[in-house]
Amino acid sequence: MSAFSIFTDRKKRKKNTQTPTVEQYYEKRARRVSHLRYFTLLATVLFVVYGFTVHGEVLTAENFRYMLKFLDLTANDEDALSAEIRYDYADTNQGALFKGDLAVLNTDGLTVYSREAGTTGSKLFTDSFRMEDPRLVATTENIFAYDLGGNEVMMFNSYSRLARLSMDYPIYGFSASNSGHFAVITAEKNYRTAIYVYDSYARQIYKRLLSNTYIDQIALSPDGKHFLALGHEAKGGYLRTLLQVYSVKEELPVYTATFEGELPLMASYLTNDSFAILTGTALRFYDGQSETPVETLSMEGAGLANCRFENGCVIITATGGGLSDGAEITVYNSKGKAIQSVPFGSIPTDIRYTENTLYLLTSEELTVSPATGKDRTHSLGGNAVQLLFDEDGTPVVFEKNLTYRLTAQEEAA
Repeated sequence: MSAFSIFTDRKKRKKNTQTPTVEQYYEKRARRVSHLRYFTLLATVLFVVYGFTVHGEVLTAENFRYMLKFLDLTANDEDALSAEIRYDYADTNQGALFKGDLAVLNTDGLTVYSREAGTTGSKLFTDSFRMEDPRLVATTENIFAYDLGGNEVMMFNSYSRLARLSMDYPIYGFSASNSGHFAVITAEKNYRTAIYVYDSYARQIYKRLLSNTYIDQIALSPDGKHFLALGHEAKGGYLRTLLQVYSVKEELPVYTATFEGELPLMASYLTNDSFAILTGTALRFYDGQSETPVETLSMEGAGLANCRFENGCVIITATGGGLSDGAEITVYNSKGKAIQSVPFGSIPTDIRYTENTLYLLTSEELTVSPATGKDRTHSLGGNAVQLLFDEDGTPVVFEKNLTYRLTAQEEAA
């Protein structure tokens, strides 16, 4: 017997050529699936541990819970949202939709409600705080609440407060973009204006102090790389509007313009480059490439009642300076060209514009006015204050104690 006979003299196992029974086949498959399941579970646990260990400052427990919200494989896409949500009445209630959820802000705090079918508006998150003049802004990245004239700015998702900033001086203006960036107008000692810009983690990335100019409006570009500052200053006893365009990477403005004798009102980017500014005298459109407006529209004698910036357009509500309750709502594109004009019997409570269609809301009805085709009117309950939109474009009516989604049949009524 050789030294290696213990290996070479072993009898070889005969290969089983018999067809397995049905029970044996499924037993083998079940064993493999079980092993795969445990392997997947182990890999998931290792991934989570790695994430919390290496990226713990970004992947918090609240954010991980928020991520799991979108992993519901049992959801029915055809009936994914509740028809209505009820909540406690407050005269200061205001609402916004964020990733399908409903955020409701008032002077006593913020509550986020789930709108998934079958939840009947269950609360996802509640944060109690006090604000005298609360304002609500929702972007694709975050929910923001700030106290105009107060000192607090807060950033949320559907499940938690992500940041809370306290300013030393009152907040005079705010802007947020879908890039996650946001900007605040306030003041500092010996300075009339202080502008702070923050990134998506609420870290300050820009600061600008102005000693002689009051900034009234600020607007971030959609990509968060630039912002507009619209303000005023007095020279020789005369008021003038000051427009400044900044890059968050440069301290000094890249462009400045002044308008003598005009009162600053509103400013907004329409695209990453183009923007519009409104004063009490004129509406000006810029392409972002030239310091000269591509279009200037006089607002003198127009009876300006409201202005809204949405989907790259400017919506102006004007009464014509008359004594009647009627109004003319005109939509201008980013080049300052009127693309739709609609007469309306009163000044709407809320105005929205999407997909070449104007939505005019009063407390009692919603008028849908497409650029082509006939207007449609939908009767409401008499308490509507805001019009919101789901991601699929369905109108959502917000009241002080109720929010409900209009079905396709109701909208067409």
